Amino acid sequence: MLRFLLLGTTMLFAAGCGGPSMAKVKGRVVENGQPIPSQGQASLVLVPVGEDGKPGTKTYVMEIVADGSFELLASGGELLPGAYEVTLEINGKQTASGVAKFKGAYSHVRIEINSGVNDLTLDLTKPKG
Repeated sequence: MLRFLLLGTTMLFAAGCGGPSMAKVKGRVVENGQPIPSQGQASLVLVPVGEDGKPGTKTYVMEIVADGSFELLASGGELLPGAYEVTLEINGKQTASGVAKFKGAYSHVRIEINSGVNDLTLDLTKPKG
């Protein structure tokens, strides 16, 4: 009897009872479906959206590297799944080319982050999805 009790308890823990599963985020920014480079400092800022539909105060910043790719590295590279607002931020003075030409145009775009790995393609010419 004890053996069956221990086996049942072990199966519950293996099934993942506990906290919520986390999400990882990576991807690339594109312009009309084509890769778009980033010169200088550019980043995407994720802000979780609460159940009331309002953005929260926590932020997750992902640097956009020269080839237009990005990945969440802060917070152990993980966040809770759910609705988020994404805003493109351009730091410093840059010429209006590549990612920088979308400064101010890609802001507060709502996306859904699922548990597991999210490989996103964000088309900066289509801020509403």
